[in-house]
Amino acid sequence: MKQLLLPLLLLGAAGSAQAQFVNLIATGVNVGMSAARASRSSASARNYVEKADPRAPTPDINVTAATYRGLTYPQKRTPPTRLKGPGGEQIANHEALLQKCQDALATDTTGTLGTADTWARLKGSADAIARDRPTWNVQAYRDEAAFYQAEDARRQRVATAAPH
Repeated sequence: MKQLLLPLLLLGAAGSAQAQFVNLIATGVNVGMSAARASRSSASARNYVEKADPRAPTPDINVTAATYRGLTYPQKRTPPTRLKGPGGEQIANHEALLQKCQDALATDTTGTLGTADTWARLKGSADAIARDRPTWNVQAYRDEAAFYQAEDARRQRVATAAPH
């Protein structure tokens, strides 16, 4: 009986050792696969180049920064050669109206820059340009008109507050 018990014990111990060995190999394979995946993802992260969103607005080369009383605002003036196509005449008229406001700003430091009708025409014109030419960037026009309107309101406040 003792002779039979010893081989059984050794066989049982060998089965347990074999299971531990198989478990060790499986763990090693899992760790190796995880490392390979991590190196692939970090390599792709290193080689990743962010591509620009094609829907994002591109910088407009016709927009320049203008300064008045230490404040900067955008000015967009388009060469006539770029005004071909739908909305071209509307853009030219809009820029001419903005230029009148700019001229009034530069020549007189106390006079009005526009009326309620002027501001309504500028807003309607910018909306029409955006509708007729959806890819045309009208934000600079809106910002410039808002600057002139705010400056006009400031001038009116100063004029009413000044003693006569």
